[in-house]
Amino acid sequence: MSFRSFVRASVLAANLMQAFGSGGTPPPPVDGRFQVLMMEDKAVVVQGGITLLQARVLRAPGFDGPVRLELTGLPAGVRAESVHVPAGVNETRLRLTADATAPHSLPTVGALVGAAMGPGAAATQRNAHALTVTVAGAPGALDASFAGGAQLTPVGAAEDYAHAVAVQADGKVIVAGSSGSGQGTQLAVVRYLRDGRLDAGFGHNGRVIVAVGTREDVARAVAVQPDGRIVVAGHSLQRTQDHDMLVLRLLPDGRPDASFGQRGHVLADFGGDSDRAHAVLVQPDGRIVIGGQSNRHRASTGVDFALARFMPDGRPDPGFGSGGQVVAAILPRSTGDVVRALALQTVDGHPRLLAVGGEGDFTVARFTESGALDTGFGSGGKVTGLFGVSIGSAMAVTVLPGGEAVVAGHAGHDFAAVRLLPDGRLDARFGPTADGRFRHAVSATNWDEATALAQQPDGALVLGGWAYAGTS
Repeated sequence: MSFRSFVRASVLAANLMQAFGSGGTPPPPVDGRFQVLMMEDKAVVVQGGITLLQARVLRAPGFDGPVRLELTGLPAGVRAESVHVPAGVNETRLRLTADATAPHSLPTVGALVGAAMGPGAAATQRNAHALTVTVAGAPGALDASFAGGAQLTPVGAAEDYAHAVAVQADGKVIVAGSSGSGQGTQLAVVRYLRDGRLDAGFGHNGRVIVAVGTREDVARAVAVQPDGRIVVAGHSLQRTQDHDMLVLRLLPDGRPDASFGQRGHVLADFGGDSDRAHAVLVQPDGRIVIGGQSNRHRASTGVDFALARFMPDGRPDPGFGSGGQVVAAILPRSTGDVVRALALQTVDGHPRLLAVGGEGDFTVARFTESGALDTGFGSGGKVTGLFGVSIGSAMAVTVLPGGEAVVAGHAGHDFAAVRLLPDGRLDARFGPTADGRFRHAVSATNWDEATALAQQPDGALVLGGWAYAGTS
């Protein structure tokens, strides 16, 4: 779309919003003629497919003539024939058609333009409504509008690893992980524009590298605050073999946030051996929760669930656990009680914190606002052994609008998921066998594991992870 067309469409959208006000219903036309209205402001058309759109002509008293409707500013490869709305008719449908080879597009702002027809119709008798159109591929196809569908970015001089992804409200994509160099491993964050190009307004040409400890800093989780600040969690090697949980907060331009902790970062040392964070969550009140593992009680209980909560300025939250820290032994003598993901759940109007992970099988624990295990969930705040396997782990969690929690990971190296009711019981309505469990071998002859989970706007759940291809 040209700059002039974009400005024209944006002005049309702004004028329409101003005309609608806060009531959601457009006022009667004031020019004695008509207004055009799309019943949807956004439309997606799949390559080689057709999308039907509903349009309406709002006629003012004294105008009953025919109107021609035309869609303009469409993405490349998309067509829409003009439609003749006869006199006295107020509604019609328009057809968007995408060529089979139409390139995938970012949302493109166009407009529905209406023009009065017939004897005496003046050239000024026109009206328009903004419409955003996106060309997509078939479900599951790589989105070619993002750097052709895949982006490979060297960050440091040695190996680079991506461990977490978050999407900003403006569509920019943040990837967090680590980058190697001759000085060890540093925490790395990269930001991409919606089309897959590196965001030159972030850090140094789209990249941020931060060294906090001596030789090893790694990001395992990332979240975006409503104000655009970026929160990254992981671990930092502070002494010879002692890792501490790490939280780093960046300003929207990639600079460390000096108002948070010590020059933008804080450490959580649970004592004893190494501590690592694998999950991060920003609460609505701005407090930051991280989850992972602690070896504080390795001699007695093994590796334990560990959580820490910080105030918005980075100070430990004194109202959470002991000095802002919680350690919970889930299974006796476990070497794999590790928090992999966190979510907020509201139960009877009270906030609760869900922590999922484990090793051997799914493990879920729920904590109160003060950091105590919630005895109204499962057995003493814990739910374990959900698949009855000895190889498995929960890796991701999301809370549904109805209050149920979906937990995903792997069972016996197969994609697996469960849905839990607010009290921790399995929801038997979930899964192909009506027992609350889902298990699927993505690789029929080898291993596969789900490591991420998201819910689409239509309610469908998407599991992502990895699978061996053949024997490799």
